[in-house]
Amino acid sequence: MTRLLAVFLALAAPLALAAPAAAEQLVTALTNETVAITSNFTGSKVVVFGTIERDAQTVSRSARYEVVVALSGPPTSVVTRRKERTAGVWINRDSERMRGVPSFHAVLSSAPLAEIAPDATRAKLGLGIDMLPINAQTSAEPPRRTDFDEAFLRLMQSGRLYQQQENGVEFLSAALFRAPVALPANVPVGRYLASVYLFRDGALLATTSEELLIGKVGFEQVMTDFAHRHGLVYGLVTVVIACLTGWLAGVIFRRD
Repeated sequence: MTRLLAVFLALAAPLALAAPAAAEQLVTALTNETVAITSNFTGSKVVVFGTIERDAQTVSRSARYEVVVALSGPPTSVVTRRKERTAGVWINRDSERMRGVPSFHAVLSSAPLAEIAPDATRAKLGLGIDMLPINAQTSAEPPRRTDFDEAFLRLMQSGRLYQQQENGVEFLSAALFRAPVALPANVPVGRYLASVYLFRDGALLATTSEELLIGKVGFEQVMTDFAHRHGLVYGLVTVVIACLTGWLAGVIFRRD
């Protein structure tokens, strides 16, 4: 970890010098830009490192810096259904489709979000699960949740696909910080975007982003590609294998 920090600081210095003049700038990096999912994948962790660079003319500020890190997965569509009990049987009734929602969303902050920025700013940036837009564009007003929205958010949080950790960003010094993001075993594959926001006194000072790729490798990737490209053949092969497995089990455990 110490060696990684040293390499990060060495890379950050020339980038900060080459960037155009600004009061504050963010220089960020990920511990790894790709996460490989194999057959024994049980979860992983990605750490977002960052440093705050200030130019020589920046006036000293009394309040401390606050950082928010948001890691979002590729958008997806999810159907939320309401179950009702009829004649002693639970059946699906009403449903609603959530379109364009993140398949994974983690928000980490150096302090409670309500203390970092006003609700209007958080709503506009979509910072926090309570401000995440569902079937609507971001706006300066906090989103109004329906019963289906609330149920969807509860399900995603129970599956660890939506996470929020206030005080999850740790400052290692006055300008250097880290934010570890836990990836569960059921994390979706695809391209992720890690966005970092710098605040002070409730005002947004700087923002930057890094890309992360999560994908299957080896036999899992081959089978996934085959299933998508040749769905009918894949289904037939699966049925044949299931039949052969059942027949073989019957032969092995048959009583003469």
